[in-house]
Amino acid sequence: MLELLRAGPGRVQRLLIETGREFPAIAALAAEAEVPIELVERELHEDLVGPGLARGVLAVADPPRSWDFDDLLEREDGPRTRRGHRLIVVCDGIVDPHNLGAVIRSAEFFGAAGVVWARDRSAPLSPAAVRASAGASERVALSQVTNLSRVLERAKQSGDWWVIGTVVDAGAALRELAVDPPGQMLLVLGSEQRGLRRLTRERCDFLVTIERAGSLGSLNVSAAAAVALATLG
Repeated sequence: MLELLRAGPGRVQRLLIETGREFPAIAALAAEAEVPIELVERELHEDLVGPGLARGVLAVADPPRSWDFDDLLEREDGPRTRRGHRLIVVCDGIVDPHNLGAVIRSAEFFGAAGVVWARDRSAPLSPAAVRASAGASERVALSQVTNLSRVLERAKQSGDWWVIGTVVDAGAALRELAVDPPGQMLLVLGSEQRGLRRLTRERCDFLVTIERAGSLGSLNVSAAAAVALATLG
């Protein structure tokens, strides 16, 4: 909530605060942005977000800006990684909103220029995803596209971007690519169960694997995202 009021106060129509609860920092930012506050009963919060999910304050707000994919590719003034690269995270069929939110959080933390995912068969930017992003959904550019494989092909045809897909096995070692990574990268993460789809794999210039020392077969997709972003960035 604090990040929403700091980064996008113009989107907030009003705040609903549970009767008997106080949030001084939030109230101060709301007053500064002239956002009205309504006191409501807890039952209304639970009706809106679900039992057990209410935390005392809700925002009624317009959705964040949805970036056009081509605008993300052409954006020169966006964030860069610590080594100065431009990197966009692409989610191929992530269906758990908590995973989506965690990926968005890692993307912002490591300086990614944006996060892209398909509108269909993917988790939406729901309240659960926003909460899991810990405010990052207000700080990083987000783009939902109709056809993921088509936009990846378009990025490749531009000649400026390299598409890097993450796979559990049989890819090149991630650390080897990280020695001298491309200056502009699309980092593609597969779904929780199936990984990258066939058409998505075919659009990748490189397939990389996070090397493991233990016996578990793979990382959770959000953990894999953090490792790959830290290594490539």
